[in-house]
Amino acid sequence: MVAALSFNYMSQTNGAGAFNVLSAGYVQGLAIEDPVSRFSLAGGVLSQSETLPMWGGVGINEVTLPNTGTNAPDSTQGGVISRATNISTVGAAASLTGFSAFNQAYGMAITPQSPVPLAGSGMQVNFYRLGSGVRIPVAASSTLALSGNPVTQQVSWDFVNQQLIPYVAAYASASVQSATYTSSTGVIALTFATAPLGASIGSSANGVYLSISGLAGTGVAPLNGDWPITGTASSGTVVSVQGPAGLGSLTITGSTGTLAAGGGALPVKVLEVLTGSSLVVSYSSTTGYATWNYTGSVAVILI
Repeated sequence: MVAALSFNYMSQTNGAGAFNVLSAGYVQGLAIEDPVSRFSLAGGVLSQSETLPMWGGVGINEVTLPNTGTNAPDSTQGGVISRATNISTVGAAASLTGFSAFNQAYGMAITPQSPVPLAGSGMQVNFYRLGSGVRIPVAASSTLALSGNPVTQQVSWDFVNQQLIPYVAAYASASVQSATYTSSTGVIALTFATAPLGASIGSSANGVYLSISGLAGTGVAPLNGDWPITGTASSGTVVSVQGPAGLGSLTITGSTGTLAAGGGALPVKVLEVLTGSSLVVSYSSTTGYATWNYTGSVAVILI
């Protein structure tokens, strides 16, 4: 009889296609190292209003610290960082000002269950500002096909899934005239007096999410949120989105609700789109863990 030691061996996983004769891969949010990225890296503090942790490759909004009062925050820590919600003119609230990064993110936390570095409210977040000239990989929608096109081709940003998507023209906020909900499928059909999105959306999802708020009635609170487009009527006045299924019977009050403004061109150049063999962040709101998707698609953008 001998004394034996028990070990839990660490499993090793490689990205799809990583051992081909010619292979390439990127990590979402990890900027390509060069003098520009080295000297353009900035830092800030994650806002107390954020409800999700922060990781690399997220579109962020940066605001200066409110340096007032007897216990004013330390401005040497940088500004307040939160998730951006729109591509808008300079100075607009919550507009996209840059992208978070994993570069030198030594203060982020990792665990065996959540191997992706994460930052909670009050923790340090590193990022690169728009106009810095940095090349940074971000998650890309499977619908994004830019091969053979100029690097200046217009693209948009999905603020819900934090990924690059095909271009969607900017649209203004609009009031919902009426809405219906199908419990079995979760589809919410929104009717507007005039087409709010124009013809650019077409009749497919395109990775575009609409932000709905203010729907009133009985049991309709779960319908307010960010949902992907599933189709539009030929006139464009009816837009269907994929909401939660199985909510049962509910009543939506007519002439309520608002569609938030969205769309617009992301001011970047797309240098490369790589399908598979890259590490993309996959976050579970149920467990709060962030893991790596080894077969994700990324786009390298010049910001």
